[in-house]
Amino acid sequence: MKILKVLKTHDRKFEINLYNEDLTNLINVQEIFDDLYSLNFYMQALQKKYNFYETLIIIHDIVKNKVDLFKNNGEIFLE
Repeated sequence: MKILKVLKTHDRKFEINLYNEDLTNLINVQEIFDDLYSLNFYMQALQKKYNFYETLIIIHDIVKNKVDLFKNNGEIFLE
């Protein structure tokens, strides 16, 4: 199982960290996405590149001071 951490900041900037089972950081990306569809497309491309489908997703929204956790067993799609 991979662990995907998404950090949302004030200016629609997302920081994406992908970890493996041993909590070794596989990738760290800081990117500005215009919309959620672009973010989903990017994360689906990561899924195919690193060949993972069972994922623990952590979403930390700094603006709302909120953390959401959920397990995903297929294609990643955030709402």
